[in-house]
Amino acid sequence: MSRYERYLGDVAAIRAVGRSVRGWVSVVREPSGDLEVQIRPGMLRTLTAQQVAEELRTGLLAALADHRTQFRQLRIDYFGGPLGVAPFVDPAPPPLAATPGSAEALHDQDRRFQV
Repeated sequence: MSRYERYLGDVAAIRAVGRSVRGWVSVVREPSGDLEVQIRPGMLRTLTAQQVAEELRTGLLAALADHRTQFRQLRIDYFGGPLGVAPFVDPAPPPLAATPGSAEALHDQDRRFQV
């Protein structure tokens, strides 16, 4: 088996794990590519819909960051440098869109007409 084949095998064997900011969600990305997402009991009763979405988002991003870190380290180990694989940067959360007719939408509309 060549060095490159060993590298490809090691990349394929990456198992990444992540945990959400508040710890309600844990995510495992298996080498097969399957995702296992576990939520702690009570999360849906305790958190708002926005908080649930943020927990899922941060759990998935944590697993993605772990995978990227391991992948980058393999590039360094096998080739002496990351070769175009930048460190993971957490993207900013998308802005919440106001529902038409909601108080937020009306407030946004009022601000547009202010000089």
